[in-house]
Amino acid sequence: MTISYIPTKDELVLKFRPLEGKPSKEFGSFRLWWDDEGDIYGIGIMPYMKELEDFKKNLNRVQLGGVWKSVKITEGDIEKIREGLLKKLGEKW
Repeated sequence: MTISYIPTKDELVLKFRPLEGKPSKEFGSFRLWWDDEGDIYGIGIMPYMKELEDFKKNLNRVQLGGVWKSVKITEGDIEKIREGLLKKLGEKW
């Protein structure tokens, strides 16, 4: 297994074995290589530094999808729900 960073392309490549041909799948910044059995043998991330920066910036955030996509959850919402749950637990015990 090798990990290499190519600064001129800003690309990080993880190889489990030599990469053959074009990636099997490309989506967004990610490229995947897999064989006929479905085993992944290569992962490429480009642009790596931007993805790393975005990852660090959003480390404490979770993107919601589906019906939750545009919903914003605040600290106040979390506290209110937490108090409600603690109250229900207290009633049970």
